[in-house]
Amino acid sequence: MSQLLCIPFKRSLSINLGDVLSRVIDSTFYQIASEFAADLKSIDKLRNSALEADVSLAGLHTLQEYFFQFDQLERKFPDGQINVKWFETLGLKSYGREDSRFIFEKLNILYNIGALYSLLAADANNGSVEGLKTACSYYRHSAGCFEYIGSQLESMNEPVMEPRCITSLKYLMLAQAQETFWLKAVRDEMKHTLIARLALQVAGFYDSCCKNAAASQLLRSDWQNRFTEKSIYFQAVAFYRYSLGCSDTALTGQKIRALKNSIALLKSLSSSDDVVRSLTIKVQEALKASERDNDLIYLQDVPPTITNLKPAPMVSPLYFEGLQGKSGTNDNDAHKILFKDLLPISVMESSSAFNQRQDQYIQQHIIDPLKALNKIISQRFPPSALSADLRPISEEEFEVCRSSLEQSETNAQHVTSALQQISKILNHEHETDQLLRTKYGTDRWTIEPSDKVNAGYWLRYSKLESYLQTGKAVDQETIQIFNTIDANLLTKPIKLPESSDPVVKDLSAAIDRREDVISQVKIKAGRNVLLPKIVSLYKRTGQTDFEHVFAEGLKIYQDDLLLIEREKSANRELLCRLNIEDEGNTKMERLDARDLYIQDFKYSLKLFGDVKENLNSGSKFYQDLVTSVNSLLNDVQIFEASRTEEKKLAEQEILK
Repeated sequence: MSQLLCIPFKRSLSINLGDVLSRVIDSTFYQIASEFAADLKSIDKLRNSALEADVSLAGLHTLQEYFFQFDQLERKFPDGQINVKWFETLGLKSYGREDSRFIFEKLNILYNIGALYSLLAADANNGSVEGLKTACSYYRHSAGCFEYIGSQLESMNEPVMEPRCITSLKYLMLAQAQETFWLKAVRDEMKHTLIARLALQVAGFYDSCCKNAAASQLLRSDWQNRFTEKSIYFQAVAFYRYSLGCSDTALTGQKIRALKNSIALLKSLSSSDDVVRSLTIKVQEALKASERDNDLIYLQDVPPTITNLKPAPMVSPLYFEGLQGKSGTNDNDAHKILFKDLLPISVMESSSAFNQRQDQYIQQHIIDPLKALNKIISQRFPPSALSADLRPISEEEFEVCRSSLEQSETNAQHVTSALQQISKILNHEHETDQLLRTKYGTDRWTIEPSDKVNAGYWLRYSKLESYLQTGKAVDQETIQIFNTIDANLLTKPIKLPESSDPVVKDLSAAIDRREDVISQVKIKAGRNVLLPKIVSLYKRTGQTDFEHVFAEGLKIYQDDLLLIEREKSANRELLCRLNIEDEGNTKMERLDARDLYIQDFKYSLKLFGDVKENLNSGSKFYQDLVTSVNSLLNDVQIFEASRTEEKKLAEQEILK
């Protein structure tokens, strides 16, 4: 019963990890793979060495180093890029599993680290006190590996390993760690009651191990049987040691109960070795002597159970350095971090996202408010004043508008042509039906009348034709408006003497000033690139939360935000002056040529805006109308072909 189990390594197929990562870098990252040629070669070599690691501290270091470096890869590379296959070795038959998730490779390597700790523990357990201490530490580290794996599996919708198997292995390692602790206590001849409590905890760990193994499909049956036997054996040991601790004559009844429990457990074991047989003999002799003494001397009642024997857990999982909370720090002197200068995609994405948020911020808090202020005062310009936001349009824009009108006419012609084709098909089908019905008579020509079966198509046709007429009417109105616009007036530069009205001057100056601010803010935003700051912070600290960098970057717009409040005050003052001026202008004044020019320009510009609005609406209108007409044409063509075939078959039936 003293034999301890070792966990065999998992096996994996070899892959060229360097080539795989090289392709990922070239296709996904902003850097090129050739910059990391040495690191790519190192990570590939490290994986091969990890798969061939022997049972030694050097092999353990190799596995841990690969685990650490792969953990770094997971933080930088997109998931689903590395397809690997690992083979289970716990059962009597080995089977493989393939996966492309980073966590799959990572946890399998960690599994092998846990397995190697169990193998090192077996080698260290040479019977000496130091050997037991070392073995206990190794088992606890192995348990830590499997506990960490189990914690990762809990959060997965599709676990990469069987959770019950991993939990069973964790308890196996804890049981064996507790067993070495118990064995040292036995050799140190500690109190029987303490040894009993230690043994009961060993039994508890083996029992948990057994229950999880029974729910697993991986662990072989002979291991499950061993877990059960070990749990029973150590319960028996615990009761025997408890009986030895009952030295007080007042505890004779409890001593007998403990010995009876122990012998019952030993007899339930399906197999026995020398250790079990030796313990059985000791328990039987002790029980016989205790019962004789109790019958002749103490005459105590034997209780049905032992209630004051409690387990004493002395071991818990240990995590090796780098497994939890320490991996990923850029200042870790124990590792030369591979791909240290490779920027994770998240860094670039964060920079792009923050730049977009910056643009949205200045648009919402600076540009839009300034434009709104300009719009308010532009609407209050005197009728004879040309506001600073009114500008001539380009000849190209005017010609684009003319071309759009021509395109509307072309779209209308296309719809008209399609409707004519639809009408022709439906009429031809109707005429054919009438001719055949007249030829053969209604008694023999029994297919449904054309008027009934194509009524739905005519209804759709009528609606589309109505839409077309409405569209043509709007097009004609838009053309008439366009023809009234003075193209020369709108497209030529405006050359007018500056207004002598001080209010108008201040209005124009305010608009120009705010347009300058908007331009300067856009230039400032273009220069305020966050990527260098984010990259610098990432390289310095390794952190990927850059929200405070963004917040710090927005501080350069503080003066612009304060300017908004000053401009709001300026608007109120200008509007007040306009109101006073309007109240003073009570008499009618004749408009001069300058005033007439400005009014004509504003009117033509308004008409041009109306035309553009109609064209934008018309473009969407004709796009939908063309789609609907083409759909009806296709349906009618299918209908006509179906009716033709139906008429042909009906005529053949009549002529038989």
